Amino acid sequence: MNPIALACLLFAGTPDDDLRQLLDVRRAHREKGTEAATLRRSAHEELDRAAYDRAVESHRRAAALEVERVALGKAEAEQVGKIAFALLKDLDHDVVESRDRASRQLLLLGPGAVPVLERLLPGPSAEVQYRLTDAIAKLKRLEVDVEGRLHQWASTASASSEYTDTGWSAMQAAGKPDTLAAGDARSAWASMSADGGEEWLELGYEHRVRPTRVRVHETYNPGAVVRIDGRDEEGAWRVLWEGKDPVREGAGWLEVPVTAGFATRSIRITLDSAGVAGWNEIDAVELVGEGAP
Repeated sequence: MNPIALACLLFAGTPDDDLRQLLDVRRAHREKGTEAATLRRSAHEELDRAAYDRAVESHRRAAALEVERVALGKAEAEQVGKIAFALLKDLDHDVVESRDRASRQLLLLGPGAVPVLERLLPGPSAEVQYRLTDAIAKLKRLEVDVEGRLHQWASTASASSEYTDTGWSAMQAAGKPDTLAAGDARSAWASMSADGGEEWLELGYEHRVRPTRVRVHETYNPGAVVRIDGRDEEGAWRVLWEGKDPVREGAGWLEVPVTAGFATRSIRITLDSAGVAGWNEIDAVELVGEGAP
C-alpha cells in the first residue's frame, strides 16, 4: 500500500484501531528508512566497481523510498496529535478503568508525543492534568531503540519461593541490574533452598509489547534457566523459549530472541535449580518488544 493510501486509513476507526494503524505506519516508516539507507550504500559500492547504471538505479530507488518515508512521517505525526486529543475525554471518564486504559494508550504514542501532550496541559480538569503529567514523565523515561522497540525492566516480581522477603527476594529482580559483580548477593533473587528442583520467577512490566527479545541477568551459579513464558491476553502462559541455558560460571546474560503472536506484560522464567549446583541467582530481566494496544 502506498503511503498516501495508508495515511488516509489513519483517520477512521476506534482508538484501538487508530493505535494499531499508528504502530503499523511507524514500523513502515522505520523499514523504508532502513531500506533506503541500504540502497544508498549499494549505490556507493556500485560506483566504486564502475557499475554506473546499477548505481543510478539504486540511488533512484533510495530517493523514491525517502519520499514515501517522509509522507509516512507526516502521517504518523498527525495521527499522534489526533489520538492524544481524542483520549482527553477518556482521561476524565466516570469509570476508573476507562481512565487507566486511556493513560496506557497515551504511552503507546511514544516519546515523540511529549511536545503534543505538553501543549494539551493543563487540561480541562485536575484529573486530566494529573494523568497527562504522569504520561509525560513516563514517556521521557521510556527507552526506545533505533528500531522503535521498547526496552523495559520489570516493575513487579514474584517467585515460587524466595530466600527472604527482603534480601534475595523476588523484588530484587525488578528494576535495572544492580548486581555488578558475580557472586552471592542480596541484590539478586534466590529461591528458598538450593537444588530444590523446579523454581520460577514471574516479572510484570508497565507496557504491553509483542516480545522480540528477553534478556536474563544471571549473577550466581548461572545456567539453570530451562524455559521462558509470556502470559497472553487471555491469561494463559505460552512458551517463548525452551532449551539449554548457555550461560556458565560467574555472571552473564541469557539473551533469547523470540517471535510471539501475542502481546504481554508478564514474563515467567523457569529454572531447573537441581541442574546447576548451589543457589541460582537472577538480578534483572529485560523485556524488549514492539508496543501494543
